[in-house]
Amino acid sequence: MIPSSNKFRILLIVIVAALSISIVIFGFNKHSKKTPAHPQKAIVHDKGDRIEFKENSPGLNIIRTAQIGKQDDFVNVEAPARLIATTAPSVSEGEHIVLFESAELNDLYVGYIHSKNSLNRSRKNLDRIKDMFKHRVATEKDLVEAETNAGNDEAELAEFEGKLRAVGLNPALLGKANGRKGWIISDVPESQLTSLRKGKRVIVTFSSFPNQQWNGTAEALGDNVDPMTRTVKVRIAIENEGYKLKPGMFATVKFPEETGGDTVVIPFNSVVTVEGKNYVFVEEVPNEFFRREVVLGISTRERVNVLEGLTRGDKVVIEGAILLKGLSFGF
Repeated sequence: MIPSSNKFRILLIVIVAALSISIVIFGFNKHSKKTPAHPQKAIVHDKGDRIEFKENSPGLNIIRTAQIGKQDDFVNVEAPARLIATTAPSVSEGEHIVLFESAELNDLYVGYIHSKNSLNRSRKNLDRIKDMFKHRVATEKDLVEAETNAGNDEAELAEFEGKLRAVGLNPALLGKANGRKGWIISDVPESQLTSLRKGKRVIVTFSSFPNQQWNGTAEALGDNVDPMTRTVKVRIAIENEGYKLKPGMFATVKFPEETGGDTVVIPFNSVVTVEGKNYVFVEEVPNEFFRREVVLGISTRERVNVLEGLTRGDKVVIEGAILLKGLSFGF
């Protein structure tokens, strides 16, 4: 039999050996674990023209790209509008009247008609005075007075016509229109005017009749750009069948999409603007993004037609362009 003192000594040796082995194994495992790599910042090359990301670079996870140039891509240009005037049958047989969206417009049109009649009357009187002066029946004072009256009436007519044209109406056409004509005024952004021209066919939807569409024709474009809204007034003529449409109704005008065959369409938030120039970022190599200057065409809030700078098949950044803008331009 082994004495109890020897048993205790053997047990102690076993415990110490076990602890020593555990410490060695723990230390080995600790040193064998790989230290996680620190995230690497994106690298900016060529003064911002190329941005390179590593696999663990911060921000790479928020960048998304998409291949552009699908055949069914389009830009559906829309603009707000309202029905500003319509013709309606008069109580007088065979006649029609013009109804306006406001009393102010009606007063302007009435003033235009009165001024036009006054000008015709003063011109006839001027011709009569000239003939009388030629035959020495009228004095030079009579001639000067007739000329002054004609000039004043002409200026007054021009004033009323100018005010009506400023809201998009052509007063000379109002009285000649048929009994079912309506006129819509649409405020179109100046950036969309490149494809807009007189005679262009449009589609009109009214808030009062959301499930019905009217065909219209662009009759004229405004002569000036609104300095606050950067829009141009476009007058659109429609047929008011059944007199369903009333002056003052709100509408939306849809202009047919006219993107060139060699152009592409991208999300509007893919475009960044710096000092008046437009740029997009293209992933030409995995995780490497190249800055390209582009020329834009027609656009909406969501989509924009790119005329120059991109080709079909390019992988364009559709999310995260703001991050790349900051890296590229040092913002």
